[in-house]
Amino acid sequence: MDFILEWYKAFLTVGVAIVGAAALAWLRSTFVTKTTHEKLEQRLSVVESTIEEMPSSKDIHDLDKRLVEVSTKIDGLNPQLTDIKRLTDLLMENELRGTRNGD
Repeated sequence: MDFILEWYKAFLTVGVAIVGAAALAWLRSTFVTKTTHEKLEQRLSVVESTIEEMPSSKDIHDLDKRLVEVSTKIDGLNPQLTDIKRLTDLLMENELRGTRNGD
């Protein structure tokens, strides 16, 4: 018993040191360091700014509607373009026949 009374302060100090080291190890494994947190925060800011610059779903929908309009107009022009192609083919054929006949 005298041994414990003599050395209790040393045992208490060692015990507190062990508990403190275990607490620090647990805190370090649970939470990130400040530098890691700052790096992650910077990366998140870059991602957020990139997402803000991207077109929204409304912008994509408006673009889709415009593409449908353009497609409809092109489909409407298709018969006229076919007629023009037929006429240019006839003119080309006429020119080629004219050079063969010596006109």
